[in-house]
Amino acid sequence: MKKKFITSVAIALVGALGAGTVALAESANGSGATFPQNFQAAATVAYNAATGQNVSYANPGGGSGKGKRDFKAGLTDFGGSDSAVATKDEASFDWVYVPYVGGAIAVAYRLDELKGATLSLSEGTINGIFGGVITKWNDPAIVADMKKSPTWANSKKKSDLKGATALIATTGRTSVNITVSAVPSVLRSYKGKTIEIIDQTTKKSVKKGTLSRGEVTLSATGNAKSKLSVKLGGKEIAVFQEAKVTMPSKDITVVYRSDGSGTTNNFCNFMKNAANNDWAVNDAFTSCVPGGSAKVATFGSRFQGQSGSANVSNYIADNSGTIGYTEVSFVTDATRAAKGMKAANVRNAAGRYMAPTSAAASAFLSGSRVDTKGFVTFDYAQKRNTSAYPIVAVTYVLGKTAKSSKNAVVSDYLQWILNTFAPTNAEALGYAPLSGALKDKALVQAKLINSK
Repeated sequence: MKKKFITSVAIALVGALGAGTVALAESANGSGATFPQNFQAAATVAYNAATGQNVSYANPGGGSGKGKRDFKAGLTDFGGSDSAVATKDEASFDWVYVPYVGGAIAVAYRLDELKGATLSLSEGTINGIFGGVITKWNDPAIVADMKKSPTWANSKKKSDLKGATALIATTGRTSVNITVSAVPSVLRSYKGKTIEIIDQTTKKSVKKGTLSRGEVTLSATGNAKSKLSVKLGGKEIAVFQEAKVTMPSKDITVVYRSDGSGTTNNFCNFMKNAANNDWAVNDAFTSCVPGGSAKVATFGSRFQGQSGSANVSNYIADNSGTIGYTEVSFVTDATRAAKGMKAANVRNAAGRYMAPTSAAASAFLSGSRVDTKGFVTFDYAQKRNTSAYPIVAVTYVLGKTAKSSKNAVVSDYLQWILNTFAPTNAEALGYAPLSGALKDKALVQAKLINSK
């Protein structure tokens, strides 16, 4: 179903491609960051079907570290990275960053004792957990966070519509935001269908909307007595109700990326700038965490390293009591979600606990700065930005400026992503399309590939 959807989208978009589309078939390959793996898997298929080109991105990508190494060694036509290239790792040839899509990094967990309840975590508590100081799920810091934000539980263990999910976040004493997400195949089949929130306690419909894109957020009334059923096209995908949660006296198992990872880099960037200046910022978790690898070694089996976003996500989904960080599309995956894997609401600089939605990631990214080479710097002190989710990443292609038929394809591919594919498909895939000044700068960077 997903492949059929991508092909039909690609055929429909043939006429939308820019004048710079490469006429003769050419191949271009990339490797690297796993954060955009799900996005790249869809985008390459759609672009190739639309243009007759053959762009590929390694699956698994190998992580940002591999992307940088392969690109520098000339093993690929473009590199994939979610983090900056250190001076010592720069290629000898002329190259540029091209940011092309963003997204939320979820603090993902599975804790069966919560019975579907959503964790709310502050930056200080996340620091304690991933720094190895908070070791039990009933730690007072976690309990305090849960008391500050009403705890909503989803009693619907499995959505009636596979590929459609819902997240909830409190916005006021009697108000919530419910975000409905639909994967591409569901968006194709249910676009234009009604989203309805029904309070089962009063038997009244409290909000209606339409599935117009991959992610739609509805504001609704919700309090301690509410039982909110969320339906898409008449099919129930979630049932939310405030819950009184007793945190279990259970060991926390932290799952981290063991490979060189841009997702790690961006997670550590958040930790250092929003929680604890003792964190470092690089692609290796055991180098980022205060105390380094020697400290992590003392944690024993409470800390588990896994290579790649998929393996981190699978470990969390398969083991209750675990917590880690990964791109949000790996969390909302139907198979993992059915096992009890969830994403925590994270407190932003404005003091609000936000769900890792595409819209909330975009709100945070709107406060970013872009340097002359195309690299994006985040602002973690957005105290008036109440709608921002604060742990995000922008992913980049590392592209060559020299003229060649392969570089022409890479440039065209990125312009097509920014102008055509991402605006209509990123949210359905769990990502945030670039917009405004950030998109404008990204297009400038994409055109620098194959320009010299």
